[in-house]
Amino acid sequence: MLVEIKIFSSLRHYVLSSEKHLEGDKWDIPEGTTVSRALKMLNLPQKEVKILLINGRHGDKERVLKEGDVFHVFPPMMGG
Repeated sequence: MLVEIKIFSSLRHYVLSSEKHLEGDKWDIPEGTTVSRALKMLNLPQKEVKILLINGRHGDKERVLKEGDVFHVFPPMMGG
């Protein structure tokens, strides 16, 4: 199934090249994949992931992703 996964800032360097990464931010992941499993597939350390949004709403790591979901992954925010 296809989902759009947008990875921000310092997390981008963790993402491995993969045949599952299609054009742009599109990824082909198996049906029934949870957010937690998707983070592992992308090689993202879960302790570095602080904000998850799925279709513009707060995301839970146990949520099952669905075809067409837009998934945003953010590291801790810094600044002042």
